[in-house]
Amino acid sequence: MQITPPNPAGQIIIQSDQVVQKPSEYTLVGKGRSAFVFKDERYNTAVKVFFTQFADLAKQEGEIYKRLSGSPFFPEIYDVGPDFIVMEYIEGHTFYECLQKGIPITDDMIDKVDEALDFARSKGLNPSDIHLRNLIFTTDGAVKVIDVVRFTQDKKCRQWDDLKRGYHRFYKRLSLKKIPRGLIELIALYYKKVIVPLRSKELTD
Repeated sequence: MQITPPNPAGQIIIQSDQVVQKPSEYTLVGKGRSAFVFKDERYNTAVKVFFTQFADLAKQEGEIYKRLSGSPFFPEIYDVGPDFIVMEYIEGHTFYECLQKGIPITDDMIDKVDEALDFARSKGLNPSDIHLRNLIFTTDGAVKVIDVVRFTQDKKCRQWDDLKRGYHRFYKRLSLKKIPRGLIELIALYYKKVIVPLRSKELTD
Protein backbone atom coordinates (compact mmCIF):
# COMPACT_ATOMS: atom_id res chain seq x y z
CA MET A 1 0.00 0.00 0.00
CA GLN A 2 1.34 3.45 -0.89
CA ILE A 3 2.40 5.47 2.15
CA THR A 4 1.30 9.11 2.24
CA PRO A 5 3.14 10.69 5.18
CA PRO A 6 1.82 13.97 6.58
CA ASN A 7 3.54 17.20 5.59
CA PRO A 8 5.71 18.12 8.62
CA ALA A 9 6.04 21.84 7.77
CA GLY A 10 5.38 23.91 10.88
CA GLN A 11 5.25 20.90 13.18
CA ILE A 12 8.95 21.08 14.03
CA ILE A 13 10.65 24.24 15.26
CA ILE A 14 14.44 24.46 15.31
CA GLN A 15 16.37 27.39 16.79
CA SER A 16 20.16 27.64 16.90
CA ASP A 17 20.42 24.03 15.75
CA GLN A 18 18.30 22.86 18.70
CA VAL A 19 14.85 21.25 18.61
CA VAL A 20 12.36 23.59 20.31
CA GLN A 21 9.15 21.88 19.27
CA LYS A 22 8.21 18.59 17.63
CA PRO A 23 5.15 16.31 17.46
CA SER A 24 5.05 13.61 20.13
CA GLU A 25 5.00 10.99 17.38
CA TYR A 26 8.42 12.11 16.14
CA THR A 27 11.43 10.40 17.74
CA LEU A 28 14.80 12.06 17.25
CA VAL A 29 17.13 9.45 15.76
CA GLY A 30 20.05 11.51 14.49
CA LYS A 31 21.73 14.88 14.10
CA GLY A 32 24.21 15.74 11.37
CA ARG A 33 26.09 18.80 10.21
CA SER A 34 23.04 20.32 8.52
CA ALA A 35 19.89 18.57 9.77
CA PHE A 36 17.99 16.57 12.37
CA VAL A 37 16.45 13.23 11.47
CA PHE A 38 13.26 12.03 13.14
CA LYS A 39 11.32 8.79 12.92
CA ASP A 40 7.60 9.31 12.47
CA GLU A 41 6.27 6.44 14.55
CA ARG A 42 2.82 6.61 12.92
CA TYR A 43 4.06 5.94 9.40
CA ASN A 44 7.49 4.38 10.06
CA THR A 45 9.10 7.06 7.90
CA ALA A 46 12.21 9.21 8.33
CA VAL A 47 11.76 12.99 8.40
CA LYS A 48 14.93 14.97 7.76
CA VAL A 49 14.58 18.61 8.82
CA PHE A 50 17.39 20.96 7.83
CA PHE A 51 18.71 23.77 9.99
CA THR A 52 17.57 27.22 8.82
CA GLN A 53 20.91 28.08 7.22
CA PHE A 54 20.84 24.83 5.23
CA ALA A 55 17.16 24.82 4.27
CA ASP A 56 17.97 25.02 0.55
CA LEU A 57 19.61 21.57 0.77
CA ALA A 58 16.18 19.93 1.17
CA LYS A 59 15.26 20.51 -2.47
CA GLN A 60 18.76 19.54 -3.61
CA GLU A 61 18.83 16.24 -1.72
CA GLY A 62 15.23 15.50 -2.66
CA GLU A 63 16.08 15.79 -6.36
CA ILE A 64 19.06 13.46 -5.92
CA TYR A 65 16.93 10.81 -4.20
CA LYS A 66 14.41 11.06 -7.03
CA ARG A 67 17.20 10.33 -9.54
CA LEU A 68 18.15 7.28 -7.47
CA SER A 69 14.56 6.07 -7.15
CA GLY A 70 14.01 2.39 -7.82
CA SER A 71 17.44 1.29 -6.65
CA PRO A 72 17.51 -1.22 -3.78
CA PHE A 73 20.53 0.61 -2.33
CA PHE A 74 18.89 3.94 -1.51
CA PRO A 75 15.78 4.84 0.54
CA GLU A 76 12.62 5.80 -1.33
CA ILE A 77 11.55 9.44 -0.99
CA TYR A 78 7.92 10.40 -0.32
CA ASP A 79 7.82 14.18 0.05
CA VAL A 80 10.04 17.28 -0.24
CA GLY A 81 9.29 20.60 1.46
CA PRO A 82 11.01 23.97 1.87
CA ASP A 83 13.30 22.65 4.62
CA PHE A 84 12.54 18.92 4.94
CA ILE A 85 12.34 15.60 3.15
CA VAL A 86 10.24 12.56 4.10
CA MET A 87 11.63 9.18 3.11
CA GLU A 88 11.69 5.49 3.85
CA TYR A 89 12.91 4.65 7.37
CA ILE A 90 15.73 2.09 7.31
CA GLU A 91 15.95 -0.39 10.17
CA GLY A 92 19.47 -1.58 10.90
CA HIS A 93 22.93 -0.53 12.03
CA THR A 94 25.30 1.95 10.43
CA PHE A 95 28.74 0.60 9.58
CA TYR A 96 29.99 2.81 12.45
CA GLU A 97 27.66 0.96 14.84
CA CYS A 98 28.76 -2.37 13.37
CA LEU A 99 32.34 -1.59 14.38
CA GLN A 100 31.25 -0.62 17.90
CA LYS A 101 28.96 -3.61 18.42
CA GLY A 102 31.22 -6.21 16.82
CA ILE A 103 28.87 -6.91 13.91
CA PRO A 104 31.20 -8.17 11.14
CA ILE A 105 31.59 -6.04 8.04
CA THR A 106 32.01 -8.47 5.16
CA ASP A 107 33.38 -8.40 1.63
CA ASP A 108 29.81 -8.70 0.37
CA MET A 109 28.79 -5.55 2.26
CA ILE A 110 31.72 -3.66 0.73
CA ASP A 111 30.78 -4.96 -2.72
CA LYS A 112 27.18 -3.80 -2.22
CA VAL A 113 28.37 -0.27 -1.44
CA ASP A 114 30.43 -0.34 -4.65
CA GLU A 115 27.32 -1.43 -6.57
CA ALA A 116 25.31 1.41 -5.03
CA LEU A 117 27.91 4.02 -5.95
CA ASP A 118 28.23 2.63 -9.48
CA PHE A 119 24.46 2.95 -9.84
CA ALA A 120 24.64 6.58 -8.71
CA ARG A 121 27.36 7.27 -11.27
CA SER A 122 25.17 5.71 -13.97
CA LYS A 123 22.64 8.43 -13.13
CA GLY A 124 25.21 11.16 -13.72
CA LEU A 125 26.00 11.69 -10.04
CA ASN A 126 29.35 11.95 -8.27
CA PRO A 127 29.16 9.97 -4.99
CA SER A 128 30.88 11.97 -2.27
CA ASP A 129 31.15 12.11 1.52
CA ILE A 130 30.80 8.33 1.92
CA HIS A 131 31.54 7.52 5.55
CA LEU A 132 30.64 4.91 8.15
CA ARG A 133 27.52 6.69 9.41
CA ASN A 134 26.06 6.98 5.90
CA LEU A 135 26.15 3.23 5.26
CA ILE A 136 23.51 0.98 6.83
CA PHE A 137 23.46 -2.79 7.22
CA THR A 138 19.73 -3.47 7.42
CA THR A 139 17.95 -5.98 9.62
CA ASP A 140 17.22 -8.14 6.57
CA GLY A 141 20.86 -8.24 5.47
CA ALA A 142 20.83 -5.55 2.78
CA VAL A 143 23.04 -2.47 2.45
CA LYS A 144 21.65 1.06 2.08
CA VAL A 145 23.40 4.36 1.41
CA ILE A 146 21.91 7.54 2.91
CA ASP A 147 22.73 11.27 3.11
CA VAL A 148 23.34 11.84 -0.61
CA VAL A 149 23.18 15.64 -0.60
CA ARG A 150 26.81 15.97 -1.78
CA PHE A 151 26.41 13.61 -4.75
CA THR A 152 26.30 16.55 -7.18
CA GLN A 153 29.60 18.19 -6.22
CA ASP A 154 32.27 18.39 -8.92
CA LYS A 155 35.46 17.49 -7.08
CA LYS A 156 36.59 13.89 -6.79
CA CYS A 157 36.10 12.35 -3.35
CA ARG A 158 38.53 9.62 -2.28
CA GLN A 159 36.90 8.88 1.06
CA TRP A 160 35.28 5.58 0.09
CA ASP A 161 38.48 4.39 -1.64
CA ASP A 162 40.39 5.13 1.57
CA LEU A 163 37.81 3.32 3.70
CA LYS A 164 38.06 0.24 1.48
CA ARG A 165 41.85 0.35 1.68
CA GLY A 166 41.64 0.45 5.48
CA TYR A 167 39.14 -2.40 5.44
CA HIS A 168 41.40 -4.70 3.41
CA ARG A 169 44.71 -3.69 5.03
CA PHE A 170 43.67 -3.53 8.66
CA TYR A 171 40.11 -4.51 9.55
CA LYS A 172 40.16 -7.94 7.88
CA ARG A 173 43.30 -8.83 9.80
CA LEU A 174 41.78 -8.09 13.20
CA SER A 175 40.81 -11.10 15.29
CA LEU A 176 38.62 -8.85 17.44
CA LYS A 177 36.00 -7.02 15.35
CA LYS A 178 34.56 -4.90 18.17
CA ILE A 179 36.38 -1.57 18.13
CA PRO A 180 36.04 1.05 20.92
CA ARG A 181 34.38 4.30 19.94
CA GLY A 182 37.36 6.31 21.16
CA LEU A 183 39.68 4.50 18.78
CA ILE A 184 37.27 4.97 15.85
CA GLU A 185 37.06 8.70 16.58
CA LEU A 186 40.85 8.95 16.87
CA ILE A 187 41.29 7.33 13.45
CA ALA A 188 38.60 9.62 12.01
CA LEU A 189 40.35 12.68 13.42
CA TYR A 190 43.69 11.56 11.95
CA TYR A 191 42.01 11.05 8.58
CA LYS A 192 40.43 14.51 8.70
CA LYS A 193 43.54 16.36 9.87
CA VAL A 194 46.25 14.46 7.97
CA ILE A 195 44.91 12.35 5.11
CA VAL A 196 42.30 14.79 3.75
CA PRO A 197 44.83 17.65 3.34
CA LEU A 198 47.21 15.21 1.57
CA ARG A 199 44.39 14.14 -0.76
CA SER A 200 43.60 17.77 -1.55
CA LYS A 201 47.25 18.43 -2.34
CA GLU A 202 47.37 15.39 -4.64
CA LEU A 203 44.41 16.68 -6.63
CA THR A 204 45.91 20.16 -7.08
CA ASP A 205 49.47 19.05 -7.97
